[in-house]
Amino acid sequence: MEREDKLTLAERFSFGIGELPGAANAIIGAFLMMFYTDNIGMAAGAVGTMFLISRIFDGISDLIAGNIVDRTKTKWGKARPWLLWLGIPIGLSVALLTWVPENASSTTQMIYAFLTYNLFMSILYTMVNVAKSALMALMTQNPIERAKLAKYSVLFGLGGSMIGCSVAFPLINALGGDISAWRGAFAIFGTITSIGVLLSFALSHEHIKSVEETVGTGVREKISFWTGLKLFVQNKYFIFTLITNFLINLSNNLNSGSQTYFYKYAMNNEMLTTSLNLFNLVPMVFSVMFLGEPCIRKWGKKKSLYIGATGQILSYAVRGLAAITGNIPLLTFGTVLAGITLGPIAVSNNTLPADAVDYGEYLTNKRIEGMGSSVLTCANKLSTGLAGAMVGWVLSLTGFVANAVQSASTNNAIAFLFAWGPAILLVLEMILVKCVYRYDEERPVVMDELQKRKEKTAL
Repeated sequence: MEREDKLTLAERFSFGIGELPGAANAIIGAFLMMFYTDNIGMAAGAVGTMFLISRIFDGISDLIAGNIVDRTKTKWGKARPWLLWLGIPIGLSVALLTWVPENASSTTQMIYAFLTYNLFMSILYTMVNVAKSALMALMTQNPIERAKLAKYSVLFGLGGSMIGCSVAFPLINALGGDISAWRGAFAIFGTITSIGVLLSFALSHEHIKSVEETVGTGVREKISFWTGLKLFVQNKYFIFTLITNFLINLSNNLNSGSQTYFYKYAMNNEMLTTSLNLFNLVPMVFSVMFLGEPCIRKWGKKKSLYIGATGQILSYAVRGLAAITGNIPLLTFGTVLAGITLGPIAVSNNTLPADAVDYGEYLTNKRIEGMGSSVLTCANKLSTGLAGAMVGWVLSLTGFVANAVQSASTNNAIAFLFAWGPAILLVLEMILVKCVYRYDEERPVVMDELQKRKEKTAL
């Protein structure tokens, strides 16, 4: 009924390595706030507000980027060319983030931070990530192949994030530990990001044609921004995906955005950032590679989302108890538990936008892969900005002083951001899945109808 032939290993790899900009984004979310506050001397509250304002622009730019992708037509397809065109610029933008003028006024420093942060986040990362995310719906409609693509995406995205976060401090210290060392480290991260994006372009292919492209002249109608936005809003699974991804990503980003502060100040050992991320890496890879796709095969996406969310909530609870007791072995156990239970929720979550694209075509005969993929990127970046703002605000409100012993109220607030807050957000996500998600049952009807339309119009 749908394209059943398997994607090649190179195509799966291409989709995965295209997630390296997301890994760079995670590293930026985890370390840039500390660079601004502890190395440049910028006020935490001001930086947090800058992050949030930037993410408002960024959320809008995601929807615009989605429409641009939907209107693109080249010999390479509609999504792939953006990976070629922006592969090198996005790496350069990562490096520029740390070149804040050291001796300038606080206003000048904030302007530079705002401009370079938005160059990366609102423009280049937006276009690259929307285009890369759109590829899933353009490469295959086979649910198992989509699960495999999601598996590789999560593996490279989270794996790259964890490796990057693990090596960041050792790399910075090895380079001298000063501002120049931060600049060297981010230049390395930027170079790796560019290589990943260019390889994603080179190895991927767009296979799927819409119902529109099988009739008449075989040309898909270009969709205006407002038409695309209307189609987006009318599709319940786009809205569901937007909210679900926002909650999951906000949970992840609160945890990752506060982890450097948690380990350095609450646990008095900043190198735990390296050791615990490495402890988490092996179980995470195992879960993504060997648990996510089998869970979807056996139980479907709804139950897989339940299984993964439940495991993550338990892991946060364990780490929250470790924060109260100062128990590092318990903290390590909670970290490993988070890795083991990640696969089912992460793999399922990453296939939701492509499913929503199919459902939208079922309703309207229009496929909006670009606008649809902007669901993931918009939710991810808005949640990252809000998480960064929340960390900055909480630190400011509780009397945080950089490079000093923190008060009990500050350490308790950091522990809430690190563990209990993320757990609460995932409880809300499970409630949403329970109340809204029905696509496991609806999908056979959707795909049969789409296939009938293509066969009918091909006669």
